[in-house]
Amino acid sequence: MAKRATGELEKGTRRNEILSRAEELFREKDYDAIRMSDLADGLGLAKGTLYLYFSSKEALFFALLGERLDSVFGQLRGSLAAAAGRATIDGVAGSAAAAMAADPVLPRLLAAMHPVLEKKLPFEEALAFKRELAASLARAGAEVASALPPLGPEDGRTFLLYFYAQVVGLVSLTDLSPFVRKLAAQPGLEPLRLDFEAALRDSARALLAGLVEGAGARGRGGTAWL
Repeated sequence: MAKRATGELEKGTRRNEILSRAEELFREKDYDAIRMSDLADGLGLAKGTLYLYFSSKEALFFALLGERLDSVFGQLRGSLAAAAGRATIDGVAGSAAAAMAADPVLPRLLAAMHPVLEKKLPFEEALAFKRELAASLARAGAEVASALPPLGPEDGRTFLLYFYAQVVGLVSLTDLSPFVRKLAAQPGLEPLRLDFEAALRDSARALLAGLVEGAGARGRGGTAWL
């Protein structure tokens, strides 16, 4: 049995080990199939040790969700900064879709956030997470707007919120169980098959195009798209 971590550095290392193991399990199993005891056993820890770092399984996976969101937001900001005034609707849509599709965990966590994780998380913990998320959306939304004039910061946030909704919807259509995957592979069902990244890129492109057109109309004194 691993000894109890002492000191802030060692505690931080142990916390990261717990999150890494949770991510590994989530790649292999559905959320409901993961038990805290399985997670503890895989790390050589007592089950109670996990609760020194996270108040519940939901809190643990919310922390993992926050880390993965920070990573994808960082990739998107890097792509926007690299474009430096040369960003296009296709480029932003492609970068956002590629960053999300490259993460094997985040899309499924986002799909589980409202129907599963939030239902059992204490109010104060959920509120703290939402406040951090709102701040991240504000920063990233401002960067999207800066890269794609005439979008404003509110348009950038709107894009990211709707993009999240697109992710959740597409996960339900593309993250298939073995039975549904076998069913979808049958001849004649080709129109029902979707590629997650391609569909996400196309829907993000359409959303951005509409937002840019609407923002331009507002700038010209016309009717806003939203």
